[in-house]
Amino acid sequence: MTANNNTFEQVYNVQEDDNLSSGVALVICVLVQRGMVVAGFSITKELLTIHYTGYNKTKPVWDLDFFEHLLSQEPLLAVREKVKGVFICTDKNLVVPDALYEEKDAKSWLRHIHFVEAKETIEIFPLEEDKARYMHAVPVHITELMKINFKKVPVLPLALYQFRHTRQQSLYLQCCLTNEQVCATLCNYSQLLWHRVFDYTCAEDIAFEIKHLCMQNNISPSKITMMCNTVSAAEYGILNDLSQYFPGIKSGNGRTMSDNWDASTSLAYQLLECVS
Repeated sequence: MTANNNTFEQVYNVQEDDNLSSGVALVICVLVQRGMVVAGFSITKELLTIHYTGYNKTKPVWDLDFFEHLLSQEPLLAVREKVKGVFICTDKNLVVPDALYEEKDAKSWLRHIHFVEAKETIEIFPLEEDKARYMHAVPVHITELMKINFKKVPVLPLALYQFRHTRQQSLYLQCCLTNEQVCATLCNYSQLLWHRVFDYTCAEDIAFEIKHLCMQNNISPSKITMMCNTVSAAEYGILNDLSQYFPGIKSGNGRTMSDNWDASTSLAYQLLECVS
């Protein structure tokens, strides 16, 4: 990891090879409110490298200068045709069943639940397996920046991978941790029970939110299978702390975590599946 007064960077490579990036054929990009992740894969979908860059809280969220500079300087994004998907994490979201969905009313519901500013735009995505729509509000300048840089690339919610019901098991909670937020979805087999993106400062905040959810729904926390991804290795310590409250916590692909990059590589693979 490298850092200066304003930003910090982390790089994961499958091996020490100066020519590793030359083998990258597929790229995904993830934007969070104070950072960006870029993952490169081979043509056979083998993860080769992850680059993460973030900035500290002295600067505002979604700082345009930061994202513009990074999009122009990140080597993995040099060939835009290699980029297969861009994912954005925002806490202003709402899941609306298709049976209740009316575009005008749905957007009003989102504005009643969250303070959606005039400089934000509401994007809508189908959740076919759940027969619902996923809505989220994104800063207009970020949306426009994505359109300029990725004209033919799908720009999707980070949460989308959590709505792919590939697991036939009861009560599983999928989480993705950024350095400031948790994107969490609770399912029971293929039934969606709960979804939220919320802020945290320590593992105790996450544990409290989950145990409060369990209390509200008469669920024993011990019955929940926890599967957590992270955007970088920096969140691995939070997962370790969280395991005190939820023993047996796994990475997002259901595997045991033994390395501080396991949860990040799991996220990269799951996001690539969403656009493959």
